[in-house]
Amino acid sequence: MTTLRDHALARLGGSGALLAGALFLLSLVYVYGVLAQAGLDVEMFDDQARLLPWVAEHARAYTGLWWLTLLSTLALLPAPLALHDRLRRGARGISRVAAVAGLGGVVFGLAAPLVLAAASPILAQSYVQASGETRDAVQVMGRMVGDLALHLRLGSDLLLGVWLGVSGGLLLRLRQNAILGTWFLVTAGLAGVVVATKPLGIADLEPFLAPVLSLAYLGLGTALLRGAGATWAPTGTPRPPA
Repeated sequence: MTTLRDHALARLGGSGALLAGALFLLSLVYVYGVLAQAGLDVEMFDDQARLLPWVAEHARAYTGLWWLTLLSTLALLPAPLALHDRLRRGARGISRVAAVAGLGGVVFGLAAPLVLAAASPILAQSYVQASGETRDAVQVMGRMVGDLALHLRLGSDLLLGVWLGVSGGLLLRLRQNAILGTWFLVTAGLAGVVVATKPLGIADLEPFLAPVLSLAYLGLGTALLRGAGATWAPTGTPRPPA
């Protein structure tokens, strides 16, 4: 019964991670393809005076970006639990800490697109209908909403980085998947750099983090699904069922 439950969790987590990675990549195509063709420039995210009028004209397309982001994050939800289930026999306590960080990162990641999807269209319509000081006030509110979403997103990146970094170290220590473990560590390092530098305005490496995270999720999903048909030794070494 336990083995069946473990295999079901591995399949669920693996499928979710694959879906999360694919949707994450799709969101990049959506931003730099579909929305760019409609006139969106990524620099507009930091300029409410340019962004809000554009959102007012393309509210559905803009909101679609955040719903796509929400779905990709939601799909990741079972992955930390599934990875913990694979690693816990070799490092139960450390693996549990990583899983909690991963779940926390998903929760923070769900909050940011919800805030933007709910508030942006309303603020955009208010902006184009206002004038003078009222329009300036709407810009301030837009910046506040944007900053809130940014910090939620950075919180998510930090926690997901902890999850991937710890899990990557365990994968290497238990000699389960050296390539995936190394990629997890690279992803965690880049997430740490983004969290440390973006709020200070030193550098904006967040666009580079998205595809790196996507590849990490795709690799995790593939590994979990491949391991779903095997039992795992206490040291973490996979072995076929007897």
